[in-house]
Amino acid sequence: MQQIISDQPQQVKCPYCSNNTISTVTFKNGYISYLTCLLALLLFGLMLSFLFIPIIMLMTKTLVHRCSVCNEEIGGDGKVFHAVGIKDSIVTFKLGELGFIVTKRVVIGISVFALTMAVLAYRINHIPLEKWSGYHQHNEPITYVNDTWLEYLDICSREKIYTTREAHQQCQSKYIDKTISNWTGYAIRIEDYQQSLMKYIHHAVTILVRMEPQESEFHPDLLLTADTEIAEKLSMIQIQITAKQIEQLDRGSEFKFSATIKSVGDSQTNRHFHLVDLEKQQGYIEIPPHLHQNTRYGNEPQFLNGN
Repeated sequence: MQQIISDQPQQVKCPYCSNNTISTVTFKNGYISYLTCLLALLLFGLMLSFLFIPIIMLMTKTLVHRCSVCNEEIGGDGKVFHAVGIKDSIVTFKLGELGFIVTKRVVIGISVFALTMAVLAYRINHIPLEKWSGYHQHNEPITYVNDTWLEYLDICSREKIYTTREAHQQCQSKYIDKTISNWTGYAIRIEDYQQSLMKYIHHAVTILVRMEPQESEFHPDLLLTADTEIAEKLSMIQIQITAKQIEQLDRGSEFKFSATIKSVGDSQTNRHFHLVDLEKQQGYIEIPPHLHQNTRYGNEPQFLNGN
C-alpha cells in the first residue's frame, strides 16, 4: 500500500485504476479495535463496556486515503491510531539466531490478542459465570407450591391462557417464580452441553417433557433447563453405581423433578421451567422422534434423535 504521510487529501496516482486524482480521507476501525472491545467486555462486564466501547472505537480509528475514482485504499497517515498519534514504524528484535522485522501495528495487535485470550481463559476457568453474567440459575430463591400437574392445568391450560388476557395474567400471578415438586414427566428430547463451551452461552442441559396426561400430542408439555452448577449436581447424584442422573435419560424415560416456573408459555413458545432436582424412575413410554416447530428449537433433522 502506498504510504502517504499526511492527514489531508493528496494528489496521487492510484495504483489500482491508474487515474491521477485527489485522494479522499476516511477513517476506519481495524481488528485491533474489535479485539480491544472484546477485552473491555471481558474485563468490565456487559454494562460498563457500553461506556468504554464507543470511546475505544473512536480512539482506535485509523486514517485512510482512498482513490476518489475507484474507492480503493491507497495509503494512510503513518499512524497506528490517528487520534492517539502513535506512529507506525518498523520494529526489529532477535531471538537467539533468529531476527524478526515487524511493524508497531502488528506488535500491538499480537499483544492485545494475547491479553484478550489470557483474560478469556481466566474467565472460563476461574470465575463462576454468575460473576460476569450477573445471573445464575442455582442462586434463585425457592418458593414451593404444592399444586399437581392437573391443578396447574386447571388454571394454566393452553386453551385457557390463550383465550383471554385475564386468564394469562392469573396464571402468571399464581405460578411465575414458584417451585413445583415431585412432578412426574417423560423425556421427549435431551440436549446435554455439559462437555461443550456451549454451556457458557446456553443452558447446560435442556429437556423437552411430556406430562401425564399430556395436553397435546403435537407439542411438548414443558421445557426444563439447567445451568452448569445444577447440571453438575444432578450428574453426580448416583442412582446406580455406574450411572448418572442425566446420562441415564433417554427418549421415553420416566423421571420425577422439581423446578421453578419461569414462563407459562404462549402460542409460539413452550412453558419454561428451571430445573431444581431430578430423579430417574423405572417407568418408560414409547415416544416417537420429535420435531418441535415454531420455537427456538426449530425443526432441524438432527433433532429427530432421541437425545
